[in-house]
Amino acid sequence: MIDDVVISLLKKHRIKQKEFMLKNGMFYQDKDFIFAGMEGFPMVIKFVATRLQRLLAKSDIGKHITLHGFRHTHTSLLIEAGVGVKEFSND
Repeated sequence: MIDDVVISLLKKHRIKQKEFMLKNGMFYQDKDFIFAGMEGFPMVIKFVATRLQRLLAKSDIGKHITLHGFRHTHTSLLIEAGVGVKEFSND
């Protein structure tokens, strides 16, 4: 389940993405990805991981956390909150 804050953030992101699509016109291929690069294709995982590490370095967290670590943390928090595994699994 996605809360209202996440929905709001995704809507704002979509508006900025549409502006970017208009600006890049013929170079942008809209494949309806949520997080797309400059040409409309999914972002390369290395780009996202590098960006995450830069953001962590600027934060007060003081730990090295990977994207995979965030995935496991999110899963653990969902289970702790009583969400059933079937509700968030890929099956």
